[in-house]
Amino acid sequence: MLTRRAFVKRLGVGAAAVLASHPLSAAEKTKRRAPNIVFILADDLGWRDLGCYGHKIHETPHLDKLAEDGMRFTDGYAACQVCSPTRASILAGKYPSRTGITNWLPGDNYKGTPLLCQRTAQFMKLEEFTLAEALKAGGYQTAFVGKWHLGGKPYYPQHQGFDINVAGNHWGHPHKGYFSPYQMEHLKDGPKGQYLTDRLTSEAIRTMEGFSKQEKPWLMYMSYYTVHAPFHAKSEKVKKYAAKARQAKVKLNANYAAMVESLDENVGRILRWLDEKKLRKDTIIVFTSDNGGFHKATTNRPLRGHKGSLYDGGIRVPWIMQWPGVTKGGAVCNKPVISSDFYPTLLEMTGQPLRPKQHLDGVSLAPLLKGDSDLDRGAIIWFYPHYLPRHHAEPGSAIRIGDWKFIQFYEKDRRELYNLKNDIGEKNNLLTRMPEKAAKMKATLDAMLKQHGAKIPAPDPAHR
Repeated sequence: MLTRRAFVKRLGVGAAAVLASHPLSAAEKTKRRAPNIVFILADDLGWRDLGCYGHKIHETPHLDKLAEDGMRFTDGYAACQVCSPTRASILAGKYPSRTGITNWLPGDNYKGTPLLCQRTAQFMKLEEFTLAEALKAGGYQTAFVGKWHLGGKPYYPQHQGFDINVAGNHWGHPHKGYFSPYQMEHLKDGPKGQYLTDRLTSEAIRTMEGFSKQEKPWLMYMSYYTVHAPFHAKSEKVKKYAAKARQAKVKLNANYAAMVESLDENVGRILRWLDEKKLRKDTIIVFTSDNGGFHKATTNRPLRGHKGSLYDGGIRVPWIMQWPGVTKGGAVCNKPVISSDFYPTLLEMTGQPLRPKQHLDGVSLAPLLKGDSDLDRGAIIWFYPHYLPRHHAEPGSAIRIGDWKFIQFYEKDRRELYNLKNDIGEKNNLLTRMPEKAAKMKATLDAMLKQHGAKIPAPDPAHR
């Protein structure tokens, strides 16, 4: 029996065959050709780590220029404070509370804690009709390069809508380091000492070269492992940032700073290739991160918290989008947006039909990119029912509606309310001053989590 998933994939192949047998005229190509997409996802990059977001020492000229050419979001959020849930949210268009991937994979099952926490789902379900599959059904060529971290072999990128998979596997970081030999599945070792971030970019460019020889548009999902630990960087860059830190008399992780610069350089390589091939005007570019900055590597100030935290330092991330010919260069958007919004946004930007039964928790941001500042994205939520001692994290959930943010920590039923417009650092808990506001936001949060079937951690009766 032909499953729904196999039918859709076979339909995509059939459609491609029909197009091949009826080649388009030059005028039809110009009229019908949808834009390419380069989606760049950094790992653990903090909200303030780029020059265009206020960092005074990190050198990120290419990403800064991308922000000048496109739209920079000040209140862009990752769907979770750790990586895998956000990655699933981008591709599925759903909150972690709905996908069931609520922690990094495989996650930790801590015992002896006050609350009983269920283990996270161990993979992104094949039943999810991913963003890549939706674009592929619309005639796109699709490639994934870099960090996957959404399940084992049966759930790798090539089974989730990507024609090509380079380096995507179950690893959450480069187990053998950033310098070759990598000993990484789906990536052959390069010359000894080759830098992983450089190599992945070269693989992406090689793949885009091949895609560009075809008539169909393409999606390049460039998912860097950097700037995740281990903090391996090129020695000349490390020395440069150590000297800059001494001169400025500031505390700085020179290895991390060097990794940020290498990330920026490689984004620059991709942008330069697009310019050289005269594809920049036909390519949508997205740049973001999967969670906030790691506290041992960077600071997220003025935001409170870090990777693993429900405070904004753990979930607010760099977010830049360029839609050539549509988005005004240098635009800045202050609307709260979240990872699940990418799915419907990219479908609308490329003229594909929306799939509301799939991207249940996403809202298209196309109106914002077109200059409509009146779009109200509505409530956004986070759900993290786990302990994560290494990042000082505890089970909790949060909701943001407009300028207001409510957080509930489950262990001691601790509740907090902040006005982010007036208090970006979440220092002034307004719970006792505005109990009705907090109660209303809690009710909305609880109702959404109940609708998603989220399992709230319960007290462990055996715990003392």
